[in-house]
Order: sequence, then structure tokens, then C-alpha cells
Amino acid sequence: MHRISPDRAALEVAHRALRTDAALDEMLTHPALKIILEAVARRHMQRRARIDVKKLQANDQD
Repeated sequence: MHRISPDRAALEVAHRALRTDAALDEMLTHPALKIILEAVARRHMQRRARIDVKKLQANDQD
């Protein structure tokens, strides 16, 4: 099964969430750190997909 590769914005959000001193590009070159970074970024992408902005703007409470 092919996993979706996170976009650059999700990677940057994940990098900030990890609060590390290493640069984002440096983390992407290290294999172990790349796996961690991409996992956190995928989790962020799933959360981002669940938010319905128009529903929030309309203040529609279920």
C-alpha cells in the first residue's frame, strides 16, 4: 500500500510541532528523522482534512 507523501506545508508544521533545533532540510536527509517527521506531517494532514472551514464560518453547530 502506497502512503501519501506529505506536502511542504505539512512538513513545516510537523517540524514546528517537534520543536527540534535541527533544520527541516537536515531532518529530511537523515533517514530515521525523516520517518518521524513524515509520520507527524501525515497526522497533521488528516486533521487538516477533517476541518470544514465553511461550516466554521457559518457557525453551524451539529
